[in-house]
Amino acid sequence: MGNRVKGRTKPKSIKAATHSGMSSKRKLSRMGKVRKKNHAGIDATFIGRAKVLKRLQISLKDFRRLCILKGVYPREPRGRAPSNKKGQVFYHIKDVKALNHEPLLDKFREFRTFMKKIRKSANRNEKDEARRKEPLAPRYTLHHLVRERYPRFNDALADLDDALCLISLFAALPSDGRIKSGITRKAKELSASWGAYCSVMGCVTKSFISVKGVYLEASIQSAATNGQSIPIRWVQPHNFTQYIPEGVDFRVMLTFFEFYETLLGFVMFKLYGELGIRYPLQTVATTTGGEENVVSNVTLHPTLGGKATSVLAANLSALQMALHQASQGNSAVNAIKDAMQQNVGGDDETGEDGKEKKTVKELKAEKKRQKELMQSVDEALKGVNQDEEDDDDIRGDEYIDDDEDEDQVPIAAPLREALEAISDGTTGNEYDNGNFANIITSQDAKKRHQLFHNLTFFLSREVPRGYLELIILSFGGQVGWEGQDSPIVMDDASITHHVVDRPALLASYEKLPKSREYIQPQWILDSANFNFVLPITKYGVGKELPPHLSPWVEDKEEGYVPKYREEVEALKNGEVLEDADSSAVEVEKGVVDSEGDESSEEEEIPSHIIGTEKDTKESGSEEGGSEDEEEEDEEADAKAATKKQTEDDEAAQLAKALMSKKAARLYGRMQHGIAQKQAKVDNLHKKRREIESTREKSKDGKSVNKLKVERLKNERRKVENNYGEGVSGGSMKKQRRRK
Repeated sequence: MGNRVKGRTKPKSIKAATHSGMSSKRKLSRMGKVRKKNHAGIDATFIGRAKVLKRLQISLKDFRRLCILKGVYPREPRGRAPSNKKGQVFYHIKDVKALNHEPLLDKFREFRTFMKKIRKSANRNEKDEARRKEPLAPRYTLHHLVRERYPRFNDALADLDDALCLISLFAALPSDGRIKSGITRKAKELSASWGAYCSVMGCVTKSFISVKGVYLEASIQSAATNGQSIPIRWVQPHNFTQYIPEGVDFRVMLTFFEFYETLLGFVMFKLYGELGIRYPLQTVATTTGGEENVVSNVTLHPTLGGKATSVLAANLSALQMALHQASQGNSAVNAIKDAMQQNVGGDDETGEDGKEKKTVKELKAEKKRQKELMQSVDEALKGVNQDEEDDDDIRGDEYIDDDEDEDQVPIAAPLREALEAISDGTTGNEYDNGNFANIITSQDAKKRHQLFHNLTFFLSREVPRGYLELIILSFGGQVGWEGQDSPIVMDDASITHHVVDRPALLASYEKLPKSREYIQPQWILDSANFNFVLPITKYGVGKELPPHLSPWVEDKEEGYVPKYREEVEALKNGEVLEDADSSAVEVEKGVVDSEGDESSEEEEIPSHIIGTEKDTKESGSEEGGSEDEEEEDEEADAKAATKKQTEDDEAAQLAKALMSKKAARLYGRMQHGIAQKQAKVDNLHKKRREIESTREKSKDGKSVNKLKVERLKNERRKVENNYGEGVSGGSMKKQRRRK
């Protein structure tokens, strides 16, 4: 215990100040550890862009390309950044380490060294030497980056929206400046191969036309997604002349295109591989002038005449031909046939034991027995089918017991088809004429594919082909257009819908068959979005179209359902809607007739009818008492409702007063959001009432807007007449006009 007295509290110890004689451990225990620079805090986690460039030893241009390809983006540090580092671009230390070990970094350095050699030869005026070295440039691939960033196929499909948007944009841009013709050609080929797959498999679900372009959504369901449908939405630009702005950095866009090209190639290879088709497709596309633009040498399907003016049509034809070949090589009937041949061949030849082969006579006799067996089976199946067609009480010559043959009858038809196919040596082509319903695996896609089934569309030359052709084929229809490569001629009698985008029909259309309907392009999109074949009365040529509703807006959640959507839902439920235009015309006619015949009817009223009118007036006075009672009941109900509303408001105010400050603030924000949403809904209802009121007409046939303008003009004239010359103000010119 030392000098400490027992029973007294220990006084507070006073530590001596640190000095140079202390050891390092004692100093650290007293003062804490001294942090090294860049080992803790924001400096240890995030690095500025200048330091990253210094660490990787590459230029800013190559660093941007590497970050885009690798998927590395700037990050914002948590908390407040130091005052001397505000406005800087930070990257995470882990991302920088990943970039430091990227194989593309070495390729970029090799390419920079190669360009030094090329410039050196060019400066020496050694052009031949520079051309000789050009094919020796270092090349690289992005396959490892796609596998690294998207380890699962679902991840690649989920990130395909931006890729399709950018590729569709490059397919619509002109080949000028930094955009080479090879880039636009590759973009068109990728976009067409994606469109061909979506149209064949019935993947397109929704579409919408906007100012930016045509929004399309496809639902992809493959074996790799485990039966899960993944929606993919992209924008396809309009087929107009695109003006390239000056402020766009195409180096960044081309880097994104480079990666998305590889990504979409991986996805299409997987999707086409599930169909048993090797990707990329071999197609040939020609320009409208007739000069061939060869993508790869192959003859197209005969339905297109061996040529295609559209890349999408070329890909569709190549896919149709590939599916035709795959169906012949992988059919179940051919598998049965190969199995039977193997069984026969096993008896003909000996194995590895070295036994002697059968003689020619024995082989012929065995083939004869096989043929007789096939004929006997065929006759037996004919008897089974004949017994199925007979009535239950009347049988053929031989009586067949129902209990014994109960399991054999359903097998007869498929077995007969298989045997007939084997005996003929050919199978039916289920992909002829664009019928791909048998290869669609999704049940939803099969239902969508039946919407335009047995409908044939013909597109006029002013109608855009790209997205309309994609939607029509995806929903099971057939399509033709004005061109040499069209599979359907313009005057074909099988055409059911002729798509025209003109204010009036041409005189030459009168010679066409009368069995077709002339519609505007919006009918196709609206029918596909509603999944219902809409009436064509509102979509005729030259008519004012109904509103084009977005399929991605949830009307019930928004609180407002457009009138046209209500009409379509009523049509789906089987209700009959009256035409508003015809009813308005009938009302106008009724008003005019009633005004014209009013005086004559008053003169020709007989006396006995006048007596009956008096009786009805007396009965009406008796009924007036009951109407007054009903009005009193309604007033009482209204008073009860208002009383209940006030009580509810008072209870809500009391509950709000009992809330805490935090809960009251949160409740106020919730009510503010609800009020804003309700204000939008009320504004939409107000606009709807105004539109409906403007369509109504007065007795003179004038609309509400016209009457309003006339009323305002009359009021202004009255004011001017009342004041007369005493009106002061205005220019001298206006005063002279008043005189």
